[in-house]
Amino acid sequence: MELIKPNINIDFLGNRRYAYAFTTIMIVLSLASIPIKGHLRLGIDFSGGAMIQVRFNKTVDTDQIREALKTFGQNLGVQKILGGDEFVIRMEAPEEGSEKLSAHVKELLENKIGKGSAEIRSLEMVGPKVGKDLQSSAIWATVIALVFLLVYMAFRFTFTMGLGAIFCLVHDLIIVYGFFVWTGKEFNLTILAAMLTVTGYDLNDTIVVCDRIRENLKSMKKQPLIEIMNASINQTLSRTVLTSCFTLLSVIAFLIFGTHVLQDFAWALVVGILFGTYSSIFVASPLVLELDKFLPVKRR
Repeated sequence: MELIKPNINIDFLGNRRYAYAFTTIMIVLSLASIPIKGHLRLGIDFSGGAMIQVRFNKTVDTDQIREALKTFGQNLGVQKILGGDEFVIRMEAPEEGSEKLSAHVKELLENKIGKGSAEIRSLEMVGPKVGKDLQSSAIWATVIALVFLLVYMAFRFTFTMGLGAIFCLVHDLIIVYGFFVWTGKEFNLTILAAMLTVTGYDLNDTIVVCDRIRENLKSMKKQPLIEIMNASINQTLSRTVLTSCFTLLSVIAFLIFGTHVLQDFAWALVVGILFGTYSSIFVASPLVLELDKFLPVKRR
């Protein structure tokens, strides 16, 4: 299948200043979400607490649920799931076990809304210490993964290409982070898994481009580096676009037909894939080109 002609010749790097401006704006907007919107809304996996999914057989609103469960304190969070009378209730982890908590919540809701009106669909509990440990482990796992990726890219290609790939991944993770802060979506272990998936996907895209650059460095030795990189990006453009488009089709199916949890997972993938495809073309290669002034790329 061929959406892009094999002899296409787009001057990507010649217009790289526009990419610099767009990349800077997106990073600034993502980081600006922290002072404006506050920190990421962590799920119970990282913050600790209890999350209960309840389905009602009649129409209720969040105020009724808050009133029924007011004994659990002011930090109670109630969110309606689109497409039905189901709600997700978040609260600080009480001392009672999960079975007692489930029965207690069901009793309070039915006393307020009506006997037999509530069905507890699921309940998850995580202690605050476990949540903090998971936060620390997630941060260290991401940092260590990026370090090993830099080492791999440096040995497989060149050190500058490794730096370009790492900056590319950090750029994508910052964008996904900013998206979740701005939208107020919950960040949990499922979303962390999505971000790691995006990291692997984006790295694969970047490696394909770098591999073609390495091949062209041998066959186009006398050409300027900017022309070699442009040719490499154009030669892999069809593969990059096709892969991204077909992957997005699968992810969009999750957005349309998936549950609440799968939809958040899909949003992380959609944002990650779109900006990952962009960064493998407009971020990694231009950075390598700029670094070539200080750390020249070897023509093997």
